[in-house]
Amino acid sequence: MKLIPVKVGKEYQYIDRQGKIAINPQFSIATVFRNGLALVKTSGNEPKWGYISEDGKYAIAPNYNSATIFSEEMAWVVSENTAPTAINSMGEIKITLQDAEFVKIFKNGYAAFSISDSSGAKWGFVDNTGAVVINPQFTNTGNFSNGKCAVENTDGKWGYIDKSGGIVINYQFDNASEFKDGKAVVYSDGKAGVIDEQGKYLINPQFSNMVDDGGRYLIEQDGKWGWCDQEGKIIINPQFSQAFPFMSNELAPVQSGKSWGYVDSDAKIIINPQFDFAFSHNGSLALVLSGSKIGFIDEEGKYVINPQYDNIDDDLTNYMHNGQSQFEMVETDFFNISTIVNRLNLVNPEGLSLSGSLADVTAKFKITEEQFSQYATEHQLIINEMVTNDAKLNFYVFASAYMEIPDGWYSKFVFNPDASIDGFAYEIKIGGRGTGKEKDVLQAIEQSLDGYQKDEEQSNEELTVYSKENQLVKFYIQGSRIIVILMNEVQETTPINEYD
Repeated sequence: MKLIPVKVGKEYQYIDRQGKIAINPQFSIATVFRNGLALVKTSGNEPKWGYISEDGKYAIAPNYNSATIFSEEMAWVVSENTAPTAINSMGEIKITLQDAEFVKIFKNGYAAFSISDSSGAKWGFVDNTGAVVINPQFTNTGNFSNGKCAVENTDGKWGYIDKSGGIVINYQFDNASEFKDGKAVVYSDGKAGVIDEQGKYLINPQFSNMVDDGGRYLIEQDGKWGWCDQEGKIIINPQFSQAFPFMSNELAPVQSGKSWGYVDSDAKIIINPQFDFAFSHNGSLALVLSGSKIGFIDEEGKYVINPQYDNIDDDLTNYMHNGQSQFEMVETDFFNISTIVNRLNLVNPEGLSLSGSLADVTAKFKITEEQFSQYATEHQLIINEMVTNDAKLNFYVFASAYMEIPDGWYSKFVFNPDASIDGFAYEIKIGGRGTGKEKDVLQAIEQSLDGYQKDEEQSNEELTVYSKENQLVKFYIQGSRIIVILMNEVQETTPINEYD
């Protein structure tokens, strides 16, 4: 790092490695420069994300609600009510993933993205042209590294796929990390071990935690931290309350008692424990916390920049420990109305017809008579189906499902499979990004009607009615719910309060 983001008061600034201010305080969040650009967030009442160059000027204007760091020459950004888009270093849009809920940064040429359906989130991958190269099918994913990626199945087990999407290491782990130099840390039954590219254990699961540290592993055992070699042989006994990796440096930060210091690869203390917190060196500088202020020391433990800064962002600490960032994923801000509209079938609702009977309903939904009410005329067939992350769907059929027939001195209710269908209703519950946009959804549904004419006489401020031949479609909004009723013209509209 040539420039280091640090916080003074309420805003972040950038300093050089001698502590001189290079970019004045002005950001609410500031990240490490990567390939000449740093992701920053403006201050003020309506902060936005943008990217600055090392002279402190905006290379890409702060117009985004959320954004990722640049990786492999692209970053993902999201503007108000838009889907994730990938931009290049000039701010030009290269890819738009209209249906994606979440998108991760590019690694090894692929970016993971998720979509949502009635079964939940599914993850797949696109390449750097935006083409889907691995269809969404996984419960969760890591990032590609060494041509492989950890993926999770619906049973909560992790395995690895190659770049064609084929499983190369079977689902078997409780958790799994990225491959580095042909090895990956995995977890099984609460213990960490290391596997090779064939899935064979090089170090059997035995430690509470393991972190790849470039030719060795930082390990936790019985609540203490130490190091082992690539075969699992302990080379520095677990003895420290906390520790961070060497990160290719000569020294590693460790906590002894309540204070932090630095040890060499022989566990010899080189910089005495004296800091409230300490981080790995970046080049010749290491960030330390002393007396609630942040400063920087050299490899001898001498202050190069005295403790004077109030805070740092997690992006900086992540970068110093593993080269990663907290800003590697964005969530869409696009409220997907078209998916909601396309889910509705106003011609043959859920494959049924107004001229059908309850026998058609029981066959279609594979349900028994016990699932129909004896006393009500509306019967719920679909309950809270997730259409998008912002919309759930319920579906009802209207019919008198039971007949009352004499039985001696009394009468009894008997299910009538031949009972005619009086109508159907879709109920769409709007939330999340769709809150307050119920009228927009209703308008889009109305525009999807084919061959229907608006009935001005029956329509009013609360209810909109369309007719086609002898059928009616009725719409109304109640709070965050949109009700769509389909029925024959001779039927009465179901009262609104029946949906409370």
